[in-house]
Amino acid sequence: MAEILIGGDSSPLSLRVMYRGEPAQPDAAPIVKVYDVTEDPAIYPAILPTQLLTTLSSELSEVDVGTYHCHLPVSYIQRQRSLKLVWQYDMNGQTITKEHKVFIVTPYADLTQAAEILGVSTEPYDPGYKSIKELTNAERYARKTIEAYTGQNFYLYDDAHVIYGGGSDTLPLPYKINDLHEIYANGSLLLDNINEVNNWGRVVEITESGYGLRVNRSAALDSIVYTTNGMVPPSVNDVTAGSFINGYEYKIQGKFGWDYVPDDIELACIELMKDYFAKDRAWNNKYVKRIQTFDWNFEYDTTAYKGTGNKYVDQLLDPYVLTQMVVV
Repeated sequence: MAEILIGGDSSPLSLRVMYRGEPAQPDAAPIVKVYDVTEDPAIYPAILPTQLLTTLSSELSEVDVGTYHCHLPVSYIQRQRSLKLVWQYDMNGQTITKEHKVFIVTPYADLTQAAEILGVSTEPYDPGYKSIKELTNAERYARKTIEAYTGQNFYLYDDAHVIYGGGSDTLPLPYKINDLHEIYANGSLLLDNINEVNNWGRVVEITESGYGLRVNRSAALDSIVYTTNGMVPPSVNDVTAGSFINGYEYKIQGKFGWDYVPDDIELACIELMKDYFAKDRAWNNKYVKRIQTFDWNFEYDTTAYKGTGNKYVDQLLDPYVLTQMVVV
């Protein structure tokens, strides 16, 4: 499972051709078909599409026998998405295909800035040298740790969620929403902001925190607007007017997540990258409660197993943990 960071260069993607247990060269260099397999939230449950983007040629490595490389076009790595690469080649007249996924992801810290803060160098002959691959692996470790601890993804992504109404004007959401696309109630389309369709007559806003939707009664459409557009105006005595009806199944489609990586998340990412390279440093951040100098007897705080393993990072991330946040 390969990753390419948005904002970085298109690192080479590789395939090693094997024949009878040994690296080998096929009859001709493999061709590589690239498919976009990003899940479509408009389909529930999600179904992977198979949109062919392009077909690439590959080149034989100059140093590794049987290894071929290809590069994705820069235009394919500018946003969060999932790609499938299908390698195809002929070996002794037999057509062989291999495939793997590539994830284009948002880094939680810029690698160049992280290297400067960590005090490492990307120049091979400098002391404290760390390769781009090592920094990339450290960022990935930090990012996955942050996502597991907070329960959130700090980038924008299309998604759909089903929530049941509670009879109020506000509908809490399980994740932060950035842009509302569509609302369905029990399978019927109520609101489509993309195509400017409003079958509900309500004005729906994202709450201040981003973790809920709210019907704006003050911006409700006038009865003349309803009748002009062929809709029946709600009765002033209708107790459900302007509310998410109790027990109704609301499917919310939109762009979820964050349009930027918060400063605390970036700082936490760099601190965890530091742990990735030097896991035995900063004992205070490792929940060490007591150190006995004779024979090195360490006593750890029991909370070490409830967080990221870094006390300072936990303090940075705690406000972002979903279970501790106000959802409206």
